[in-house]
Amino acid sequence: MPKLFWANLYCLLDCSSGASISAREQLRALAEQGFDVRILGATVFDDEGGSAALGKVWDRIRTQPGRLVTMDDGDLTHELLITGSTRRGEVRAMEEAAWFGCYRKILESWRPDIVYFYGGQPFDYLIADEARHAGAKVAFYLVNGNYHTDRWHRDVDLVVTDTRATADLYAKRLGIAAEPVGTFIDARRVVGALHDHRHLLFVSPSFAKGGALVARLAILMESRRPHIKFEIVRGRGDWDEMLGHAFRSHDEPPHVLSNVVVTPHSADMRPVYRRARLLLAPSLWWESGSRVIIEALMNGIPAIVTAHGGSPEVQGGAGPQIGLPDTLHAAPYQRLPTDEALLPLIEEIERLYDDEEAYQAVSRQALQVAARDHDMHNNASGLASIMRALIGDESAS
Repeated sequence: MPKLFWANLYCLLDCSSGASISAREQLRALAEQGFDVRILGATVFDDEGGSAALGKVWDRIRTQPGRLVTMDDGDLTHELLITGSTRRGEVRAMEEAAWFGCYRKILESWRPDIVYFYGGQPFDYLIADEARHAGAKVAFYLVNGNYHTDRWHRDVDLVVTDTRATADLYAKRLGIAAEPVGTFIDARRVVGALHDHRHLLFVSPSFAKGGALVARLAILMESRRPHIKFEIVRGRGDWDEMLGHAFRSHDEPPHVLSNVVVTPHSADMRPVYRRARLLLAPSLWWESGSRVIIEALMNGIPAIVTAHGGSPEVQGGAGPQIGLPDTLHAAPYQRLPTDEALLPLIEEIERLYDDEEAYQAVSRQALQVAARDHDMHNNASGLASIMRALIGDESAS
């Protein structure tokens, strides 16, 4: 049985991080494919709300920094070093040293075949370096467009990514070959029943994800189509900040929008998807393989995406695609299209609310794309074959 060791300072139980959720589902799938999986992490989250998946246990353990705890997670077990802060940038050197000591002990005693991780900070380079010194192969999970130099790759044997778009980006930018294996989503955890197709859904408002653009849409549609409700699900960003920016950019006095409801972030998105008619996913940064797009498709919810990054690939044509000027895809992602440029998008949203036959056709297409391109079991089989081939396992197909 191949031994695979996931090791980095982030917590894979973080429900606010798409990368953590995907990696966790990958490991669950690999365990089902016959891999012996071990996980070492820490209590670092993308957002403080990401600790919600730990439930009441979090309130008990967070006051015990420096302690190594074990968390049962179905078929997986997580060993977590409790850190004084949940923010990666605030983890202290002595905490990194304590984590690294645990990591070395597991390498020496358990002797994994593969060490798998993500992270591009200098400390993370030690993970790959030490794994190679222990005789393990090193696999790296790459699901963003943020790497512009290749030091993170020096001691890595295999780069795994989710989309062909991201693989092509790094082949062109750094000459690195990455293996696209898809996104790992268990439909049973995200598909709701009895959809009522009411809301225009947007998840995790931030400038990078097009939050200010969505705020501008909501402002324009408040008087035009007040009965079309936007549901904003909180995440890393701040909806009030997005809305304030959208008003200020047009020198308009701010007010509370009557066509917007704001929902707290939840580890269980099924009730949210049950209410959604369309998903807005107008990311301005490089979105590699957005989970929320795929989860929407699994629910038969068409997705409106920007023609940028991996979003068109995962959406598969099941909804409109927005072409924006390159200037809008540049950090800090605060530029907005003109109101006139947003009019065709508004008209397309209205069409998919008013024309039920057209809506049902694209809803069926969403389900077809989800079944064809995003089946977790197919993706798991491909990933397992790649991992087995990395270590020369004769059972690799």
